[in-house]
Amino acid sequence: MRVRDVFEYFGSINALAKFLNISRDSVYKWGEFVPAHRQYELEVKTKGRLKSDYSLEQEKKEKGNNDNKSRA
Repeated sequence: MRVRDVFEYFGSINALAKFLNISRDSVYKWGEFVPAHRQYELEVKTKGRLKSDYSLEQEKKEKGNNDNKSRA
């Protein structure tokens, strides 16, 4: 699940943070992808309107590895 898709659904970071009962700063720390545990929480709390996509976890790891390689 990408953060931009979640923002689109909720309309604002404030609405999302309030929905999950977390701070805006916590949401900003996610980066491009919603953490797996939050994906599950969002899927359950939205009754499936937002769907977990754990395949993005692999993309996130690959992206992180590419960033590390470019720094070397």
